[in-house]
Amino acid sequence: MGAELPLEIIYQNDLDIDKFAKMLDNKSQSYKFYWLEAILSLIVETEEDITFDQIIDEMICGAWYTVTHYHLRLGPTVNGNSENFLEHAINVLYTQERERLSQNPTREELHLAIKRNEELLKKDKYRLTDYVPYKLLYPFLDEEGLEYLRNDQRRRLIAYMDKLTANLFYKIVDGRGLQKRIYIDKNWKRLIFDNYSVIISWVNYHKILFLQDRNPGVPGIVYKIFPESDNVRRLEKARDLWKTIVEITGVPLRDIYTGEELGNGDFELDHFVPRSYTANDELWNLTPMRKDLNRVKNNKLPLWERFFGKFAQYQYYMYSLLFMSKDRNGTIVLQDKFEKCKQYNLNAIWATECLYIPNNNEEQFVNILEHNLKPVYDAARIQGYDLWKI
Repeated sequence: MGAELPLEIIYQNDLDIDKFAKMLDNKSQSYKFYWLEAILSLIVETEEDITFDQIIDEMICGAWYTVTHYHLRLGPTVNGNSENFLEHAINVLYTQERERLSQNPTREELHLAIKRNEELLKKDKYRLTDYVPYKLLYPFLDEEGLEYLRNDQRRRLIAYMDKLTANLFYKIVDGRGLQKRIYIDKNWKRLIFDNYSVIISWVNYHKILFLQDRNPGVPGIVYKIFPESDNVRRLEKARDLWKTIVEITGVPLRDIYTGEELGNGDFELDHFVPRSYTANDELWNLTPMRKDLNRVKNNKLPLWERFFGKFAQYQYYMYSLLFMSKDRNGTIVLQDKFEKCKQYNLNAIWATECLYIPNNNEEQFVNILEHNLKPVYDAARIQGYDLWKI
């Protein structure tokens, strides 16, 4: 999918779909995606004109998880500081509200939090309205409009827009500050309503490409523009493997972080490097853990120097039972469980070809695991993931 916008409906009117599709060209920041996406969300909810303030609030909600949960950068940095006002606004709000908001706040919760912090967010909000509402319409403007845009003559640009035909995607109704409003013609609204899923998918496609360029090396960007659903996790088979280890050996599992014994039906699998970064449930990144402690650890990294050795040792314990046990019957059962894990929990080629193969001694196994897991851990740390201090 390129700049072209495939639509299910063809209208016999003056709407310029080609210009609409070019609105997301020439991207130096992520603002365009979130501004347009917010408008698309809001016009479904109201028939009234939409204020800049409403749009920015919706942008904050739309980018909340991408910034706070997945730690993605929304734009370029200068001297190590974020130059993206949307990202900065979200981080300010998160700092103020982290103790008050639930772990996975709803849109309604976020809107209430925004209202509680209006004064703190005002500066970023005003900066977001400096250019984005106008630059998004760049493809629709002729030389007169472009001249007003280049010279930052926004009042003249608004007056100029008001004289244009309905072909303009939206017009800006002059007002004061954040209470400026956008008006969308009924024909554009009809086009959006009838092609909503296609248009939203097109916006998200371009957003993913942009975020991948701005966050090179971060895995699974496509999964990080929406809140994570528990339905995408695939831990059942891996959990069943660990439970079977207890049943065969008679030895209880232990939490590597506390050393405490775990009940066979009373544990969760922890991602050593958070799933929000890896975007997968690979077996080589999982370890049994106390349920309550797993919730406390949440989206943080354990201290590598303190816990990797214990993690690797427990991984090798599982490996040795799979490939080196003298209990032939037990090995057959475990191998069956292991095979069932492969579809969801063992997709990395290095793991299938180097790690989980027969005849690795403990030193070889740990070295292979560290060689491949440490860069992932370090990349998550650079990306902004906090350290967990148990």
